[in-house]
Amino acid sequence: MPFESVRALFGWPGVYVALVVSGFVLYAVLSGASYLWSFVLRRDRYMPDYRPDPAEMKASVQWAFYSIAGNALLMMPFEWAIANGKSQLYDGLWDHGALYLAFTVMFELVFSETLVYWIHRGLHLRFFYRLLHVRHHKFRVPTPLASMAFHPLDSFAQALPHHLCAFMLPLNTWVYHSYVTAVMIWAVMIHDRVCFVGHPLVNHTGCHTAHHWYNKYNYGQFLSVWDRLCRTYKDPRELPAQFFASKPGWRSR
Repeated sequence: MPFESVRALFGWPGVYVALVVSGFVLYAVLSGASYLWSFVLRRDRYMPDYRPDPAEMKASVQWAFYSIAGNALLMMPFEWAIANGKSQLYDGLWDHGALYLAFTVMFELVFSETLVYWIHRGLHLRFFYRLLHVRHHKFRVPTPLASMAFHPLDSFAQALPHHLCAFMLPLNTWVYHSYVTAVMIWAVMIHDRVCFVGHPLVNHTGCHTAHHWYNKYNYGQFLSVWDRLCRTYKDPRELPAQFFASKPGWRSR
């Protein structure tokens, strides 16, 4: 458990505060750096038509804080279970061998990709969309600041598959925490509207920009495999012209 020393000094309230502070700091650093690079320093190259909306930026940060604080609260039962030996996490990287470690990496990827696709698609059903997911889709033209702007139940539902993996099979703590961190980093990357990864099987920023623009399609997490299987994939090259930097191959233009 990363905050074991905090728990020893301040108990579970201290762990909650540590989760909120560390989560918000990571969000602020990642999204702030991405926004500064793509939307300020390189705006003329990447998105010359962008005009900042102070009210939208403020709403993005507010909902990001609500999401992080709410997720930290919803995470507390999992943190308690992990601290009390109820999970199947283990510390030694090679305790189960390299092949098993590789298997767990692939298992969590496949398991989370499958559940996140169906959870995200379910969040677009009218009831759940109006109740939860609409907060995120208020930002039709995404920015990194909106990467964490969710209703807490929405973002927690999409992160839940990773937390379940810690209780399903022996899983190295580095694998578990790496995936949880990677989800946050990837969320920022797919909201920056600059396509640096254009592989057709990757749910890159172009795919997610299309998801926001059309309010459907491209429900995957890291990959577009389930979208292609279920015919919910939307090619980002079909986006309007102003999203040129979101499209694969935009550098050649």
